[in-house]
Amino acid sequence: MTYINYMNQLWRSAMMSPIPASEIALFAYLVNECNKRFWQMPFACSTTRISNDLCVSRQTVITAREHLTKRRLISFTEGKSRHVPSTYMLINWTDDLTVELTDGLTHDLTHLKDKEKDNFIKSDSTNFSFKERGKNGNDSQNRRRGIKEIPTTASSYEGTF
Repeated sequence: MTYINYMNQLWRSAMMSPIPASEIALFAYLVNECNKRFWQMPFACSTTRISNDLCVSRQTVITAREHLTKRRLISFTEGKSRHVPSTYMLINWTDDLTVELTDGLTHDLTHLKDKEKDNFIKSDSTNFSFKERGKNGNDSQNRRRGIKEIPTTASSYEGTF
C-alpha cells in the first residue's frame, strides 16, 4: 500500500463519520513515520515525541489513537515505559467494508416481505377504465373539483392543416 492509498483510506473513513483534526494529524504523522521507515510494520514511536511534534497534549494523542483504532485505521500496543515506546501498525482496508456501508442503505428499502408485496401490489393496482372510475367514487370527487372527464376514442385524422 502506498502513502496516497492510506490517506485516501482516511478520507473514506471521514465520509462515513466526521474525524476531528487531532485524529487526522495523528494519522498523517503515523503514515509519514511509517514511510520514513520504508513501510516496515509494526514500528515504534514514542507518545511523548508525537505530542511534541504535533504540539498537542499527551492525552490528545492517546484519545486520537484509540479513536483511530476503533475506526480500524491503525492498531497499536501501548509502550511499557519511556524506554519501550508504543508500536503502531497501519491497517489496510479491503473491499469487505462495502458490505458494512451498504447494509444500512438496503435495510430500509426492503421492508416488505414477499407476501406483503403481493398484497400491496394487488390492493394498490386499480383499473383506470372509464367504467371502473364510477364504481370507485372518482366521478363524485372530480365533480367536486370541477374536473370534467371526456372519454376519448381513437379515430384517424383525415383533415389537413
